[in-house]
Amino acid sequence: MKSPVAEFEPVRLLVHRTGEAEPLQDLLRFLELTGRFRVDVGRTVRPGAHQVVLGLGSRAPEEQELDSLEQHLRAGGGLVLAGRALAAWNQSPRLAALLGWAPGELAPASELRLQPVPGGPISERLGPELRLHDRLFLGDPPPDDSTPLLTVPWHYAERVTAFSRRVGAGRYVYCGVGVEPATWTAPAFHSLLYRCLRVAAGLQPAPPLGVGLYGFGAIAREHAQAAQTVEGLELRAVCDRAAPRRTEAAALFDVPAHARASDLLADPEVDLVVVGVPPAMHSQAVLECLEAGKHVVCEKPFALRLEEVDRMLSAGREAGRTLTVYQSRRWDPDFVALRRAVASGAIGDPFYMEAFIGGFGHPCSYWHSHEPISGGTIYDWGSHYFDWLLQLFGDRVRSVSALSHKRVWHDVTNADQVRVDLTFAGGQQASFLQSDIAAALKPKWYLLGTGGAAVGDWRQEAVRTRAWTGDLVEERLQPSEAPSVVSLHRPNGAGGVDVEVLALSPREEDGFYRNLADHLLLGEPLAVLPEEAGRNVAVMEAAARSIAAGGRPIELDV
Repeated sequence: MKSPVAEFEPVRLLVHRTGEAEPLQDLLRFLELTGRFRVDVGRTVRPGAHQVVLGLGSRAPEEQELDSLEQHLRAGGGLVLAGRALAAWNQSPRLAALLGWAPGELAPASELRLQPVPGGPISERLGPELRLHDRLFLGDPPPDDSTPLLTVPWHYAERVTAFSRRVGAGRYVYCGVGVEPATWTAPAFHSLLYRCLRVAAGLQPAPPLGVGLYGFGAIAREHAQAAQTVEGLELRAVCDRAAPRRTEAAALFDVPAHARASDLLADPEVDLVVVGVPPAMHSQAVLECLEAGKHVVCEKPFALRLEEVDRMLSAGREAGRTLTVYQSRRWDPDFVALRRAVASGAIGDPFYMEAFIGGFGHPCSYWHSHEPISGGTIYDWGSHYFDWLLQLFGDRVRSVSALSHKRVWHDVTNADQVRVDLTFAGGQQASFLQSDIAAALKPKWYLLGTGGAAVGDWRQEAVRTRAWTGDLVEERLQPSEAPSVVSLHRPNGAGGVDVEVLALSPREEDGFYRNLADHLLLGEPLAVLPEEAGRNVAVMEAAARSIAAGGRPIELDV
């Protein structure tokens, strides 16, 4: 869903290629999703301020092309050079003199630690460091009248590897990476180059967005802290009908605390509302927020019924506002590693998966355990697990069947255990088991592919401290509170199987909200589309219907 903060006129982006050029398919798809550029691939430059040229290729432009490029820059247009074009285009003395810098020789391929210049035009939400395996140009420092955008540590010095510079009324951006073809497929490079294109176009980020919380329940503090931490977001108000929670929110975050939702939604300082009421109330609250002209983050599950999802999607399109769902566990380090391995083809084509969460323990007494409010056990961890499954299997879901057990915990209305089985259009199968009566744990993930398998094994961890007496105190963590150990199992061609334990990257803090801010303020693609969250609801609703029908398969096409 493309939902900008304000109306804008897309800038023409001319991808100007001379000779052999880098692989562009992934980059062009990324740029199309932003909606900020109208992309043409060709070599006809129309001089003007509302146009950016992305120069690529292995040779310098011809003389008549240089005439158009120089006119374009002096008339206020933008030019970005990246990859091999940095050296190839600089072979033209005329262009080298115009741009004022020579790239120099190439360093060997290495992992580069790219560091956005703090407070610079491209630094917001990129983090302190991006890592790309690429080659660095070792030329002289950029001109004195340039603005550094990106540096990289190299031989006990900081080299400027991206900068911007005014040429006439226009802007030139040197993006000193992209020499290795594989770099052009990296999401981090897409985001970096997109920001360079924005600088060349003279596009400015929108002002910070005011965030309001509709409900201050158990997880609201997580949302509030993200709103205070992520650049471009500001927590400005909360709303909850319970006076103790309003008092807590006001004390923790020093913002107005409203008793009525209408007061929160009438606040002109609130641009984005996080809906954190119980699931049975999600649809009503989201519709109120959209009608008030606010962007909306809805807690998971998106809704309990697909018809509610359809109403919210329609309202979001009509309002022209961004609507997304807090599927924050897409950024869990173990899932990131698993998803990357599957996407790389490390286990071939996935065709069968079992997923599990649970243990033997009493459910909580909060609304999470009351089916009329929460939707039941399926909608609890299932909101995350089905999101994971549907991300890993690209095919459409064709049937869902499910069964539940109610055998031990009779003081709550949720089932003690549910199992849901999915069949995809290509015949792939996946199952999800959540159980509060499982004394022995299954792996978190057990995934088979045509070339191997991937397994996510639970870790049994404890937080260890000392009592005042000196005695050891151990607090055992729930398995779900630590990332799983992800291993790949692949036939070695000699009758055996090689096992590789994947290294997990550090968690990308506030990854969901950083992406949301990038989307709303810069136009970058939204990571969690509401239609994807709607697929999760379709599967969970079908599972509930199957349980009610004694396990009968429910046909779907989502």
